[in-house]
Amino acid sequence: MLLLACSGRGVDGPATETASEVSETNDVPSVVEPPTLVSIVPIATAEQIPRDCSNPVEESCNAIDDDCDGVIDDGCGYGTGLMQVTASWDTGADIDLYVTGPLGDTLSFQRPATPSGARVDHSGRGECVGDMPNPQIENVRWVGTRPMDGIYEVEVHYWGECVSSGGPTNVTMSVAIGRRIAGQYRHSLLPGERIRVVRFVVQ
Repeated sequence: MLLLACSGRGVDGPATETASEVSETNDVPSVVEPPTLVSIVPIATAEQIPRDCSNPVEESCNAIDDDCDGVIDDGCGYGTGLMQVTASWDTGADIDLYVTGPLGDTLSFQRPATPSGARVDHSGRGECVGDMPNPQIENVRWVGTRPMDGIYEVEVHYWGECVSSGGPTNVTMSVAIGRRIAGQYRHSLLPGERIRVVRFVVQ
């Protein structure tokens, strides 16, 4: 019965990129002016993760900019861009990331690309699917086209427990805008919960 809880989503999700494709799009295009952060407001129950860039460490695939270069999880097989939102979690559950833009369009595993240049380039499934690279990561990015000015809302959804490997799950989420980390947060989710963790404004 527990396996059936994961049957509603596709196995593959968005196609992953080759190392070459990631390398070619890893830098912010110089011909496009990057957006700038106007404000960022987390939900009151979100824990802000402090940044210590006086002593950067080697990057790991954890939705944190460990080496303080403004890119979240560089070298992990998913990309960055003019804007990037990345989430990771600490159980085998299936957690989904949703980013809603100024026009009200929501980017997620259900809609992995928009005409504005946004795309989901990694959609983890926790332990619902075997043999998947970085199964506890979801990554959204904007490349080529400048993100639209306005308000963005970021939500996380506890889609399902996978083979009883869920339970309360800590989700870590970071937002990078124009190769600068705008915020890093942690929030605990219970099965079935969907919470807006942060709202930010760019121009």
